[in-house]
Amino acid sequence: MEARVTARSQTYRLVDRMEEAEIHHGQEIRADLPGLRVIVPAGGTEAEVRFCNLGPIRVRATFNSGDSRALPTDVVLDGLSLPASGTYDVLNARLSLNGNIRLVVDDQTSFQAVPTSARDRDEWDWHEFACCGLSYPEVVC
Repeated sequence: MEARVTARSQTYRLVDRMEEAEIHHGQEIRADLPGLRVIVPAGGTEAEVRFCNLGPIRVRATFNSGDSRALPTDVVLDGLSLPASGTYDVLNARLSLNGNIRLVVDDQTSFQAVPTSARDRDEWDWHEFACCGLSYPEVVC
């Protein structure tokens, strides 16, 4: 299933992680993105990527040094297709940061599924509640 960025993707969290990794505007790099979440919301038909719990980014290679301008905030996915909803470590993805953040999955990119708790696999999008600081909905029997 092809994943896409939506308003709920929290792209600012990706930008925060890039700043922590000292990634600069204009760079083109290869990097690992641990803890990328892909979900299909209840009643939805398309997969959405969530950067909520993205772990520290590990830069594997830098192809150009970039500049000191602010990082872009728009994210474009190219080729991010996963077999099911879940959390994945995306390894050796290509990232370009010029005008937008372009995350490219190619033949050098691989994925590792990250085990999730039963709570994260049920029909509620519990993950979204936790990311946004909201309390979990009460279940009334």
